[in-house]
Amino acid sequence: MNLWSLLGMVFVLLAFIGALLPVMPTVPFVLAAAACFAKSSPKMHAWLQQHPKFGHIVRDWEEKRCISRGMKIWGISMMTLGGGMSVWLFVPRGWPSWVTLACFFFADLVVLLWKECPPEPGDAASLMAIWRRKISSFSGRNGKKSTGKECE
Repeated sequence: MNLWSLLGMVFVLLAFIGALLPVMPTVPFVLAAAACFAKSSPKMHAWLQQHPKFGHIVRDWEEKRCISRGMKIWGISMMTLGGGMSVWLFVPRGWPSWVTLACFFFADLVVLLWKECPPEPGDAASLMAIWRRKISSFSGRNGKKSTGKECE
């Protein structure tokens, strides 16, 4: 096992920990692991690309150099909430808490500045179709489908 493979394994471990802990980000560790495995182990790199949880992150980054909006929102909100709770519960008051909060803010800023993937062409259309089905299947109080004239 060479250094790149060992680093890739460490980054995968950190990514799995980050998936469980809201304070720690997942995406940077997944991307770092993919970069290490691309240099050392095609088998592990393929495994990471095919992974059901992390595969789409790696593929988006390698093909388009972007992160999805949902991942950005999830990462920023979890780091902010988890980091804020950690500072509030565990970090001594005063300058240590301000320095720690500044680190979390900087991490949020880094994630915010990453390039965002453009939405897929079918995504908006499929969401609109689902929304229309839900609206059209709305039932009134008597169990019958609403015609919209009940409110007149």
